[in-house]
Amino acid sequence: MLLYRLYLEARTPSVARVASLIADDPDELLPGCPSKDTVHRIIGSNEFPGQQANVVSVAAVLAREAGWDVTDAVDRVRSAWVKAHLTEPPGRPLDELDPHALEVHRSIAVTSDEHMPTLPAYVMRDHDHLVQKEIGRAVSGQSVILTLVGESSTGKTRTFWEAIQHLPAKWRLWQALDSASPSDLATDLEKVSPYTVVWLNEAQRFLLTGDSTEGERTAAALRRIMHARERKPVLVLVTLWPKYWDQLTSEPRDGHTDLRPHARHVLDGSSIRVPAAFEPEDLKHLKEASTRDARLAQAAEHAEQNQVTQYLAGVPALIQRYQTAPPPVRALIDAAMDIRRLGYGEHIPLELLEAATYEYLTDLEFDLLPEDWLEAALAHAAKPQRGIRGPLTRVRPRSRGAVGGPVRYRLADPLDQLGREERRRLSPPPELWDLLVRHSNPSDALSIGESAEYRCLYRTAVTLYENSANSGISKAAIKIAGILSMTSRHQEAIEWYEEAHSLGDHNGLRFAAQTMVTDEEVDWDRVKSYYMQTAFQGNLFALHECRDAMFDWEYSGDANKWLKEAIAEFFQNFSIESAIAWCEKFGLEHNLGRLLIISGKRDRGLEVLKRSALEGNFMSMFQVCKEKQVSSGVNSAIVYLKELGHGTHMASHFAPMHLREIMSSDGREEECITFLKEMSSKGNTSAAEQFAKLMHRQGCSQGAITFLFSLHKDGVGISCELADLLSLESRADEAIVVLTPLATAGSSRAQHKLAKILEAEGKLEDALVWYRKSAEEGTYNAAHGAVRLLLRADRASEALTWLTSISDPDAHHERIECAEQVLQSMGRNEEAKRVRQYGWEPDGSISAPWSVLPSSSKEG
Repeated sequence: MLLYRLYLEARTPSVARVASLIADDPDELLPGCPSKDTVHRIIGSNEFPGQQANVVSVAAVLAREAGWDVTDAVDRVRSAWVKAHLTEPPGRPLDELDPHALEVHRSIAVTSDEHMPTLPAYVMRDHDHLVQKEIGRAVSGQSVILTLVGESSTGKTRTFWEAIQHLPAKWRLWQALDSASPSDLATDLEKVSPYTVVWLNEAQRFLLTGDSTEGERTAAALRRIMHARERKPVLVLVTLWPKYWDQLTSEPRDGHTDLRPHARHVLDGSSIRVPAAFEPEDLKHLKEASTRDARLAQAAEHAEQNQVTQYLAGVPALIQRYQTAPPPVRALIDAAMDIRRLGYGEHIPLELLEAATYEYLTDLEFDLLPEDWLEAALAHAAKPQRGIRGPLTRVRPRSRGAVGGPVRYRLADPLDQLGREERRRLSPPPELWDLLVRHSNPSDALSIGESAEYRCLYRTAVTLYENSANSGISKAAIKIAGILSMTSRHQEAIEWYEEAHSLGDHNGLRFAAQTMVTDEEVDWDRVKSYYMQTAFQGNLFALHECRDAMFDWEYSGDANKWLKEAIAEFFQNFSIESAIAWCEKFGLEHNLGRLLIISGKRDRGLEVLKRSALEGNFMSMFQVCKEKQVSSGVNSAIVYLKELGHGTHMASHFAPMHLREIMSSDGREEECITFLKEMSSKGNTSAAEQFAKLMHRQGCSQGAITFLFSLHKDGVGISCELADLLSLESRADEAIVVLTPLATAGSSRAQHKLAKILEAEGKLEDALVWYRKSAEEGTYNAAHGAVRLLLRADRASEALTWLTSISDPDAHHERIECAEQVLQSMGRNEEAKRVRQYGWEPDGSISAPWSVLPSSSKEG
């Protein structure tokens, strides 16, 4: 950096001139005589300069040209050179690495050949070629980040291990686990030097932390080293499960805090999918490699559904071992599965695990437990099999000699994933919730609170959230306020939104104002004040939202006049640039795009809005269309929507609807039908829906049915639209035939659609089955359908019991509404009111009244 600064202040002389000045030194005091190529490497390359004399000579000439004190500059450069020579760069040479230390799964063992290499022969697949291409960019001098996204044990880590074998010898590897603690990771990343591989295996451990600020520090450090000229080249290798990729890269929903902007930006565009199963071409290569490696031959023969890497890693044996475990071991693993799926962190304290396990044993199993049952069960669960860790393994300190802290255990990843899949509809023992409340740290309490909220266990949820909020986590305060607002406890909700604001959430006052305007008597002065404060934090569009609320909630004054005056006041204190910076800080691309256009940067604003639309923000798509219509006419917007409709991104789902609206209002429905038909034929189910609506409106349902029949095997959405048309044409039997296979295969949308058709046909018991299945998957309005049929059959108690069993995150609002309806039908009006306001207890009973006060109110 010092040399480069000297070079800039010397007004960037050519390397030929620098070399010439050194060679022609009149005093002949310069110790080196570098060539032009050497000068170029010293100034413009990140390679460590070999000879001190050459570096000192370059520094002296540059200092002289820049007008610096030559002696001082030379001393500083010489000192830096010596220090760099004596400092070992972070990481280890590639030839010293152990694949298992980098968390490459151990493979199955085959007794027929004891002399096989540690790892099975490697079979190249399509994603390997993509990885090699990107690593080639790093070898050429660019900093590169790669993220392999795939389910557990699909071969992500092994792929990267094979890829780094082709790096030149000067490269080193630094592993995130080398950091003493997660909090040190961001600091350690800042020490990474050029030609370093940064190894972030299972990166959710480092980026998706319970306290999002910790993960964001790491992500921000990654962004800095990726863009730092003096670090190039750095190669960052990341592995993630798909669900963690989604959590880290998804845009926040409108009105929600953006917790991970740095993680989203650093990962953007870096993903390469790793398939769960071998493709047909891969199987050909596997067969060839099997002749050289008996482990591959065994995997090729026994792997289910071509999931070869999973078999090699021992997953089938691990699952079989869990399923056949003795009762204490099975209970221990079931407890760990539920603790993890409810949101507890990766490392489970033994005290919590032991206490929870008792809740998974029958009375007889409990009575038969020997005195040393826990030690024996843990030893059984920890025993490795086929080269991979056991179901439960003790977490040992990574630092040598580290002691202290509770004993913790980790559930094997495949069993963690199995538990989330197979146990997701099972209600955990009620006592487990109390254990989790007692044993949760603030970060885990936030995640566990969400699980409780999804099950309408509102008292438990707010207890957990309060733990997090009292530790300064503003999201927890927002979550408490959300529950209170949803249950019509508006004043309490407002207090918690205010608490969130005091904890640093930039939306706290805005959400409080949104809640205030729903009151019968609105304090508009306070509402306007909160919106103004939100605007003064940087969110200019809060003022527009306030104006819209005035229109919606019968404000007696002149809303437009207020907005004009409020905007003027905003710009007396802030600039448009500060508002733009605020949007960039919080990743609000829709608002950013609008501000850029307002500020005269139309082209950049449109690009931002287009990017936001591609990521699923339909308001951005509308804004782009509006801008195009104003500047270039309706055809420009139509061309844009057609392009979106033919893509595979989120916006392709919204584009057909808006295309139909624009073209219909322009009197071009026939032309629109042609466009929608083309999009439908390429698999766009939203286009099929709009196509069906237009055709039905024009009295051409039969033509639409014929066309959709030719496509319906290509997707659930098209089949559902076909079924809708068939039922409208009094062909319900055919609609049922179309939907039944899809519903049986697990499509919640097909289940809901089938239930409605069956209900209309009077087949109520069959309809009830599919309403229930669909509701259990979280489909909107399906629970209402099931409850409607149960009440019609005088099965109110059954309806109430069933509602308490649903745990899907998308269903909890509807479950409470349905429970209120059922209780009212039973004449239990007080309980109906109470369940609406306070939710359920873990044992299924209705909660007694509870309250939760923010710390500011308690202090008052």
